[in-house]
Amino acid sequence: MKQLFTLIVYDLRSQLRERGTLMLLLAALLLAMFGLYEGNRFERQNRSAVNAAAIQESQARNDAKSLAQRYFAHPDATEFSGLQWFRTPVDIRGYVFREHVGFAAKPQMAGAALAVGQADLLPAYVRVRAESMESARTALEIEHPALLAVGRFDLMFFVVYLWPLILLSLTTSVLTQDRESLRLRALQLQGVRIGRMLVAQTAARTLAASALLMLTCCALALASGAVPANPDGYTALARWCGIVTLYSLFWAAVAVVVCATCGNRMTAAFAGFGAWLVLAILLPGALTAAVQAAAPVPQRERYVQALRDAGDAVASNKLASLARFYDSHPEWKPAASLDKVSSSVSRLQRAQELERVMAEVDRRFAQAGENRQRLFERLQGFSPVTMAYQSLSALAGNGHERHQHFLAEVEQHQRRLRDYFQRVIQLSALGDERQPCPATCLGGYGFRDFDQVPVFTPSAAISTVSGWQTALARLPLWIAALLGIAALILSRRPAK
Repeated sequence: MKQLFTLIVYDLRSQLRERGTLMLLLAALLLAMFGLYEGNRFERQNRSAVNAAAIQESQARNDAKSLAQRYFAHPDATEFSGLQWFRTPVDIRGYVFREHVGFAAKPQMAGAALAVGQADLLPAYVRVRAESMESARTALEIEHPALLAVGRFDLMFFVVYLWPLILLSLTTSVLTQDRESLRLRALQLQGVRIGRMLVAQTAARTLAASALLMLTCCALALASGAVPANPDGYTALARWCGIVTLYSLFWAAVAVVVCATCGNRMTAAFAGFGAWLVLAILLPGALTAAVQAAAPVPQRERYVQALRDAGDAVASNKLASLARFYDSHPEWKPAASLDKVSSSVSRLQRAQELERVMAEVDRRFAQAGENRQRLFERLQGFSPVTMAYQSLSALAGNGHERHQHFLAEVEQHQRRLRDYFQRVIQLSALGDERQPCPATCLGGYGFRDFDQVPVFTPSAAISTVSGWQTALARLPLWIAALLGIAALILSRRPAK
């Protein structure tokens, strides 16, 4: 063991004297810092957008309350002479379908700047309307499609795709250089076991370079405010370091196989690049293609056509669906015939009826998406790069699973919002039927209880990081398998 430790120390000192090694590490650190800067910049933009949405919602509520106070105090004032009920918040119909401003935002995560993940496709906030969830479900792009096609450079991109190339460049000379200099036989005569030396030197170079990367990124993240200097921030950085360490050790195992197989540094360099190409590019691409072929999702055009057909069915069956609605809510049933019910009063009911007609179609599309996601989660263990990508995205809170939880809570909030407005509209219609008002008035469609309107409050489930370690569960198996392959190769290869 002492002899092996001496060789490791000598090897690391030799690497420090290599100008190429120092330049490579410097370039890697600069790329990592630029990636962290880009991730932090994107997160700041997201936070600014979320804050702007919150300010807009609050300002709209305050303006509505101020307008209602003036209007109901003096409805005959000159400023209200041209007031239209469908364009004012003091009328419940105008407020629900036009003037209401409500947003739902995902809580900020401490490690969000460490990985953009899918945050450029899955927005941090959505507009919530009482009538339907369509505005939330279709809010999937907050960037120009051209930028999304190019991709975004961030710290995760560097770690997942570029850092392996750095590690392979640093480690493919282990053992191959000794073969070229004919020192391998001399080391064996001194009692050095080649396999142990290969693993030890490769791991030492990898861990030393990874430690330098992690220390630099953590210090910069804390100093720049990309990650808050609090327990949540320290936890996020510790978890990020754990993922980077495990991922780096995987590529160290790849380098061990390459060095055990190749006879010189030139061959090892080409083999290392080929291994990176297969593992980082071809294997994830094949995984994606296999999932898409095995679990197809219906075309979006079919959903649009089904939605149009459902809209036609609801329009043609308006009175029957309205009768069913008032049979379920007899306390809201008007005295007049149902064909006299205003379209603004029955608008939310028609939206509910459309959802009922579309329920089976929505279920099929949702089931197809869930089947594809489950298959992807089962198969991602065959791609170490995909596992690392998913883990880093989940750690930053910018993954698919968290966004789905967020949308589920948004849907619950939208239903509460719709139920509240449905009740207010129906009671207002009854009041206006009993005592019609020539203009919007209290007791009729007049509305001023803006503070009673439900607002979105995220649960603790989407405020905490979860699932980041699940995707990495099979990475140690990859490392063990690669080390086993390297041991088999060395046992069958004569030393030279």
